[in-house]
Amino acid sequence: MENGSLDIKSRAFWSLAAACIAVLVPLNWSWYAWGRQIPGSLALYIVFASVVYFGLLRWLTGIRFSDLSHEARFIVVSSMVLLMLFLGFGRSDTYRAVFEEYVPKDARTPLLGFAYFATCSVLLRLVIPYLLVRFKLRQPAREYGYVVRGGTQWRWVYVALFVIMVPLVVWASTLPDFQASYPQTRGVIVGNEVSFRLFVLYHAAYFMMFLSGESFWRGYMTFGLGRDLDIAALPWMVMMYSIGHYAKPILEVNGSIIAGFVLGYLALRHRSFFLGALLHWSIALTMDLAVLYQRGLTWH
Repeated sequence: MENGSLDIKSRAFWSLAAACIAVLVPLNWSWYAWGRQIPGSLALYIVFASVVYFGLLRWLTGIRFSDLSHEARFIVVSSMVLLMLFLGFGRSDTYRAVFEEYVPKDARTPLLGFAYFATCSVLLRLVIPYLLVRFKLRQPAREYGYVVRGGTQWRWVYVALFVIMVPLVVWASTLPDFQASYPQTRGVIVGNEVSFRLFVLYHAAYFMMFLSGESFWRGYMTFGLGRDLDIAALPWMVMMYSIGHYAKPILEVNGSIIAGFVLGYLALRHRSFFLGALLHWSIALTMDLAVLYQRGLTWH
């Protein structure tokens, strides 16, 4: 370990990461098999995964939750609460169930549900964490990755990752699960045509979702716990990150484990989450375009 205030040997980190993955993969499958039928299951999964991580951390390194700094403990608890709120109330299905009836029928569009989703994402995953960093923890925002200038020094790594991902994305776009999930809103499709104007608006909101997501996962959570544990904070963030993908195709949920470790490690090393957001959005844009092409839709 290089930067964490609590010393963890490399062997212990790899054991911790492997043990967390061994728990996470069957946990992910269980949600699709039966877990989602339990009321409040997402909150239960978040709590269970966190308890597992800190239990393994104690067992493999001797570090207890109480050994962490006040700041790190606050980050863990507040992250879990914000994630529960976002997954429980911040998605489009909440808009449809609670708010859509108050919107005049002639003004309704699927884009409103996605706009609600994007707004909740920015509020709960970017704005509130930023305010907590600045005014509760009284830390410089730069310390949590809120920086663009100077945060692009590893750009060639992100370009290489994008090139590697494109063939995988194109292949995934042919699978029924991905064709049913993307684009994230059907509001851009009218009949057999895709509205170019609406697609641009949709992806502007989509980028803000990825920026807020990266600021939350790789910024607030990773940098917050990483101040004490350095890269040993990654397994906890990855467990939360993977659970945050529930409702997407299971292949993507499990693929997020690898993505979480890679993006988290890179963010810690060059101290910014901005390029991770740009990479994430670029891959999502590629997926949308590939799915629309596979479906044979035209543009207008």
